[in-house]
Formats: sequence, structure tokens, C-alpha cells
Amino acid sequence: MSSTLPATDRFGNPVDPIVRYARGAILKSTDEEVARMLRARHLVGERVGRMGADSVYDLSGMNRGSGLGTEDVAHLTSHVPFFERFEGNTEPLALKHMGADPGQHGALILNRVSAANFLALTTVLQPGDRVLALAPAGGVTHPSAVRPISMAGANFTEFFSYADLENAWRTEGAPRLLLITPISASKRHLDLADFKRALALPRAPHTLVFVDDAHMASRVGFFEEPRTFEIGAIDFAVCSADKHVAGPRAGVFVGRKDLVTTIGSRAYELGFEAQAGQYVGVANALRNFDPSVIKRAGELAKQLVEVLAGQYGAKRAYLGGPGVSISGDDVLDIAREQRGTNEKPALVAVEAAGLVAMEMLEQDGILTIGAVSMPGSAPVVRLMMYPDGHKLGVERIAASLENGIGRLAGVLDDVDEARSQLLGN
Repeated sequence: MSSTLPATDRFGNPVDPIVRYARGAILKSTDEEVARMLRARHLVGERVGRMGADSVYDLSGMNRGSGLGTEDVAHLTSHVPFFERFEGNTEPLALKHMGADPGQHGALILNRVSAANFLALTTVLQPGDRVLALAPAGGVTHPSAVRPISMAGANFTEFFSYADLENAWRTEGAPRLLLITPISASKRHLDLADFKRALALPRAPHTLVFVDDAHMASRVGFFEEPRTFEIGAIDFAVCSADKHVAGPRAGVFVGRKDLVTTIGSRAYELGFEAQAGQYVGVANALRNFDPSVIKRAGELAKQLVEVLAGQYGAKRAYLGGPGVSISGDDVLDIAREQRGTNEKPALVAVEAAGLVAMEMLEQDGILTIGAVSMPGSAPVVRLMMYPDGHKLGVERIAASLENGIGRLAGVLDDVDEARSQLLGN
């Protein structure tokens, strides 16, 4: 495995080659990240129980509800009415949603985007296969793709510019797989022209192209780009049913019919297919997808990024589609400046971003990805304006963030206190 990513973060902490960020004294493995996520869920539940559902403002960019209507429930009492009413109805919507050709492509509805990445990559790759990946500058290929590539024994090389990818392609030959990430978990965006150029590189007969287009809804709604299969020659791809889409958490997988057949067989064999309620919820979400909602959220994000760039620096706060992001390393530097210290912080970026998120949740009921994200999510403070940004407004969001960074500044060298906030007592 190789990449142009540095071996250490800004503060000299070694970067984990799978999750692509530094592990710390608190969030030192997947176990601790799961504990942080579950604590955040508990905090949300406790707050809603005490103050009502309107006391939590969702700035995660995700819904993760069921996507079901009351009229659906009567037909989900068992698989018998489900087969009659719903079986086979979601896949055509998936093909349309991703801009695919029903004559050439098939679809699968899987229980997560990560499941799609695992199934697709471990199915098509063999030990020694070459994988060339293109991710946006400032972002990385998602760990849910990097890990199965490693599990398959394939050789992974990552690039952050089209020029570097093209050079490797020309000098070393076409790979078995080209993996493209149009929008990273840190909300960095790949220029559409580079996306198209990568798809136009000359392929060998065995070359496949896979697009991890989890954030396709943001590309379509905010960046006004084409849907996945309208961009160029792609063999298979996945998008999310809940990232700026109002459906349940699920992976919408579309590809060449032969690949969908093979990968679909493994999905059923290993139990990664969407279950009945999830399957129906995805259909509703795709049928009702409205890019204008994302566009509206993006307009608010443009206002917020101006405020935060003025407060923390134009190179720190950046527009990540319909939201604003600040990297964990930058958040640590901002906290150090507020603290008036140049000492190396005792926390790493993923802990800093998580702590700010937990403080915003506990004090103001603002739910962000940094609190409830799954392990491997980018160590970035992300304030997505969908779905509840307009309920709060720019001033309240900015004030909550400032309070969160102030809390971080107070515990920069206090691992025990930071652990208590991230993981509980």
C-alpha cells in the first residue's frame, strides 16, 4: 500500500495507514470510537426524553430515519405481503437515481455504503492486483474502501491530482481497478473535469472503474454535476440513501449486470442485502429526492463559511458542499492560539474534532457528524446545513462552535478530562 499522504500528522503523530489519521491516547482504536459514537447517541436520547425532539438540531447532513410512511407498514407484517407489494420496485429507482442505463446496468440495495465497498472490492480483486485511487486534494479514499483492498491482498496507490494519476498510468500501465472518490468524508471535492479525465484514461481489457460516490446527492444538488453514470464509462458505483437524501442508511449499488449478479450473490450469501423495511424506505427516499433542498442548505453554508473564515482564517474554514468544515489539525491550532501555547497538544485531530462535536451536542443540542460518526470517518469538524441549519441560523451555529473550541482549548493537555467528555465516566 502506498500513498502521497505524510507518515505523520502536523504534530508528529503517526498516521494509521487504514483510517488515514493519527490514533490518540483516548480514541486509540475502533473500540473507543464506537464507545464515543454510542455515548453521543445516548446524549441525544437523554436530551430528547428530557426536552423533546425539537431540542436537538441535526447538522449531520444525514437523516437515517426509516423512510417509511404509514401506508407502507401494513404490508411489512411478513415477507408474504412484502413480496407482492414491494419486491423489485426499488432497483429501477436506483438506476434512475444514479443515471444508469437499464439495458446495461443492474442495481442492488445493500445495508450500508461500507457494505457495498467491502463486497465489490473483495469480489473483484485478487492478491497482487494493482489499484490506483484518485481522491480530492485534502481528502482521502474512505477507510471502508482501503480496508477491503488490503484484505484482498491488492496493491493500493493513491493520488490527489489527475496529473500524478496519469503519470503512473502511462509509466506503469493500466491497473486492475481505478477507484474514484468524488467527495471525501472530509467534504473535499474532486473537480469534475479531473473526474472525467480519469475516466477517459486508456484501459486494459481487465481494467475496472469503481466510483465511491457516497455523496452523489451533494454533487447533484450543490455542485450541479451529472449523476454518476452520466459522467463517463463506469463499471460499478455506490451512493448513499441518507447523505443529503431523506432515506434510511443504505447503500445504493449500481453496475454492469454481470458484476451486479456476481456481487449480489455474495451480498445474499453474507447477509449484506437491505432488509424489508430498509428496502422500502430507500425506494421512498429515491422517489422523493429533491436537489433543491440541498441547494438551499448550500446557500446557508456560504453565509456560514464567510463568518467562520473571518473568525478563524480563510484557509481553515472551507465550504464542503452544503456545509462548512475545519480539519481537526486546524481546530487544534485554533485552540492552541486561544490557549496561548505552542506546546504539542496531548490530543490528536480525531479527538479534538470529536470533543468539539460532543460539547456542541451537550450544551446546545447541535448534532454533527463528529459526534455520531462511525469509526474511520474523517477527523474534521463538519457543520452540514441539512436538515436543520435554517432552524438555528448562522449566528447560533457560529457561537456554539466557538464555545466548543473554547472547551477544547481548556483540555488540550488534560487527557483524563477529554476522555470523560468523549467516552463518559
